[in-house]
Amino acid sequence: MIRDKSSTYFQCREEARINKKESDRKEFLTFMSERSYNNNQPASIPSSSPSSFPNIFLNKSSNNNNSNFKPSSSSTSSFIGSSQPKEKLTNKPYCFNCGKEFGIFTSKVACDLCNINFCVPCIKKISSKDITGVLREGQVKNYCPKCVFIVTREETTRKFSFNCEKALQDPIYLIYSEITLVRKSIIGCLPNFEYLAESITNFNNASAKNRETFLQVYNEVITLQNDLSVLFKDFDKQLKLITSSPITTQKQDKIKLNMKSTYVSFLQQNLPKFKTIQNQLLHLEMNTCTNTYIYLSRISLDNRLNREFWQKYGNAFQETMGIVRQDLFSATIKCGENWDKHKNLIDDLIVLEEKSHLNLLVPPNKEIESTLLRKNIEFLSKVLDQINVRVKPDELKNSKISIQQLRDNLSIVHKQGLVF
Repeated sequence: MIRDKSSTYFQCREEARINKKESDRKEFLTFMSERSYNNNQPASIPSSSPSSFPNIFLNKSSNNNNSNFKPSSSSTSSFIGSSQPKEKLTNKPYCFNCGKEFGIFTSKVACDLCNINFCVPCIKKISSKDITGVLREGQVKNYCPKCVFIVTREETTRKFSFNCEKALQDPIYLIYSEITLVRKSIIGCLPNFEYLAESITNFNNASAKNRETFLQVYNEVITLQNDLSVLFKDFDKQLKLITSSPITTQKQDKIKLNMKSTYVSFLQQNLPKFKTIQNQLLHLEMNTCTNTYIYLSRISLDNRLNREFWQKYGNAFQETMGIVRQDLFSATIKCGENWDKHKNLIDDLIVLEEKSHLNLLVPPNKEIESTLLRKNIEFLSKVLDQINVRVKPDELKNSKISIQQLRDNLSIVHKQGLVF
């Protein structure tokens, strides 16, 4: 299963938010320090001596001893955080934002955060309804354009954090997190399951070279099959929870419909493939025995065309086919299939095929006995290899022993015919 790293993500995001807030606070304090220093700095008029500048203050009520003092960041933070009333900067005869001079028709209003004077159009009144996390209930304050950005950003951050925490407890989000993990696990396991299962279920791709690794591959395929069965059941369970989850808003309804459409489509694409391969694995023994019986029946039909050959070896072929038919019947009942229906299907496949599996250059009735023996031995060896590759050692024992005995008997006769 894939680990859920959402908690780590939210932790990192919270740390980034705190660092951003601290850097914004330092930036604002620096801004306040520079603004306060510039507003309290006295005007200077150059004299004849370049090193001496007379101090002429526009605001006569200001303290001369503090006129040349430039506050540091620490002193500014203590000044802003103090409980004493803040001194309003009324020494500017014009609006600090648009530059209009204050007079009879232009009133001045001080910003409640930076205490600088602005005209009425440049000041924005913000109530506790707009910034719930900054102002107390029923409180209304005046802010300049730059301070509006600061307090609004704080409120936006607070609302975002609150909505994130609230969304984490939403039932739809919890279902989404769980079903997403299950979906990723299915996507990770299904391709491996398909590749490994094809190597043991495809009769044409089976080779004697991978006979030794068959049990390892088969055990791995069975393990993946069991894991995928649990995952698909869990996925279906989560999908039913999405369908039955309560809806409180129209937005949740849209989210629910989108999730349902996406996951139903995913299930329709992947579940049939899994069921098909699972069915092939379940019927692996039966399918192998079915192919073996069909091939034996077809070469028997070819051999029947040569009367002399069939009179000598026909009984051995019929005994072998009878044993294979018994194993086929047992495997069919074991898989829960209908024997009569499966037998009719096999008979149709045997009759419809017109191709000779012995690869003879001439018709069988005109072929010599040694060539028929050699072709039958080669074909029985291939069938035996396919059985050993595609089934476990404890399956189809009687069929393997019977086919091997038939091949050995034909090999003995063929070798005796080569001796002069």
